[in-house]
Amino acid sequence: MDTKNGSHVVAEQQSPVAETEVVSEPPSTQKSRHTVPAAARAWFILFIHGACCIALALAISLALDGYKAGDKSSPRYVEGKLLLRVSDITTLVSVALVVIKIIVSVWSTIVLWAFGRHMLTSNKPASPAQVSKMIRWRLPFVLQGLKDTSRDLSNWIISVAVIAAFIQAFIGPIITGSVNWNSAIHISTNATLVNPVDPTANISMWKWYNMQGGTKRGYLRSAAGYANLAWADTSTVDKQGKSLVGNGCRHVVNNDALPQNSILVDVTIPCININGIRWYRNKDEVMENEWPIDGKKLTLVEDDPMYYFRGGITLVYDMGNLQNGPETTVKPPPAIKFSGTMTVAVMVFRRHYSEEYTDPECPKIPNTVFGDMNTLPYLVQGTMGTEADENCFLLGKIDFSAGVTKSSRATYIGSSSRVVEDMTPIQDVVYEANPWVQEAIWMLPDLLTMLSLSNVSQLSTFNNLDNYVKSLVRQGYLGAWDMLSHSFDDEKRPSNNGFRAETRLVADISFARVFAWLGVGLLMTISGVFALVVLKASDLKPPEGNNEGRTGILEQILGIFGG
Repeated sequence: MDTKNGSHVVAEQQSPVAETEVVSEPPSTQKSRHTVPAAARAWFILFIHGACCIALALAISLALDGYKAGDKSSPRYVEGKLLLRVSDITTLVSVALVVIKIIVSVWSTIVLWAFGRHMLTSNKPASPAQVSKMIRWRLPFVLQGLKDTSRDLSNWIISVAVIAAFIQAFIGPIITGSVNWNSAIHISTNATLVNPVDPTANISMWKWYNMQGGTKRGYLRSAAGYANLAWADTSTVDKQGKSLVGNGCRHVVNNDALPQNSILVDVTIPCININGIRWYRNKDEVMENEWPIDGKKLTLVEDDPMYYFRGGITLVYDMGNLQNGPETTVKPPPAIKFSGTMTVAVMVFRRHYSEEYTDPECPKIPNTVFGDMNTLPYLVQGTMGTEADENCFLLGKIDFSAGVTKSSRATYIGSSSRVVEDMTPIQDVVYEANPWVQEAIWMLPDLLTMLSLSNVSQLSTFNNLDNYVKSLVRQGYLGAWDMLSHSFDDEKRPSNNGFRAETRLVADISFARVFAWLGVGLLMTISGVFALVVLKASDLKPPEGNNEGRTGILEQILGIFGG
């Protein structure tokens, strides 16, 4: 019994052991069945890095270049689309660089240990201290002064891969500095209705405008104000008085709060093109009724322009077409457009003569606002001012076309939100008849006198005779037409469409910097490919999966770190 019982007990004690041996399996074996091979993991990370670098470079070069970003004052959504600001784009680029740096860190962690293991197990193994320098300081073997090591091609490949991975941490500023931001204008596609009719215009006042010369004085000052409003911003004209924006045909519109550079389409704008000026060279060219003239026949406001004697006073007139008697109707005048020549007279100097001193004769005046008259072959005529003074004038013919035009595209200029200029090339302008064209031309003698005296637009005169006269006549005609239209043209017309201009910052990409960054980034990818070809599969296994690494190589390297 005791023997049987003893046998029974032994059997019971041994059976659990047998069962344990059947089901037991090393944990590492179970884990290896579900783990991605280390080499595949390394290849995957390497190509992910290359793909990210290429994607970021292409996104900046193709998508970001020319993008119009908003500033801090811009709304988030414009015309139903998200508008990125400069700070948003900077953040996105920074995030992409951080992701790439994380990939570089993972790659470096994998391959540096693999490089160390490879070097310690190669045919000509390096010392743990040399491997430690490579891992700790990213110091390649070829830079450690090792003659035998530097002769091995695999060591060169590993050294290049180490250097390529090391410099990735310093190349970020190359691509972040590749984006330059330039100011630009974006034109909205949402139209703003602009009323082409001045709400204060009243055609019933046209009768009183024509019947009373004194009444016109207020309108004359208003015309000068319109001319000054359109041309006082010297940033829109060059030194010769020519427009820097469009064709020089400007119009003062109602204030609809559209900012500078906004667009107004299909708007009626007064327009004048001065084809040329021919100055008389001898007395035979002067027609009988052209000179001398009675200034009282030219003025509309009972203020003889010949009484003003400052250099630069300009008169444009046609003695065969002066304003007739008072118009008593309240209807607008007939619509016309003008193309032809008129007489132009420009005062250059007021000559004084007396017993005390006498200025040179008019043709020989040396110092005038336009320069030395002796150098010009033009006829200079005098007209008696007083018993001791004489006004000296240049005479000639001015050839111009004037009317209105239907501008398909006019741009808001200046900061007043009231002045637009036609963008059509002046030679392509189509002139149309308008009721206020002739009235504006009749006002030129009075208005040009006032503008030349105020000279708000700061027109240059010295050695700039022709450009001065052309610019002054242009400003006068446009200002006079604006005054007449704003004062009397109350005919209802459809509203014009205006498109608001919004400030933007346009990305200007330096492709040299982008592709320089991409080249350095892909250097790690390419060198990594060669490095993975050199490495053995066992080199890429983590230390806990390699008995040799866990018990020997790893302890050697860690021992150097600890020491």
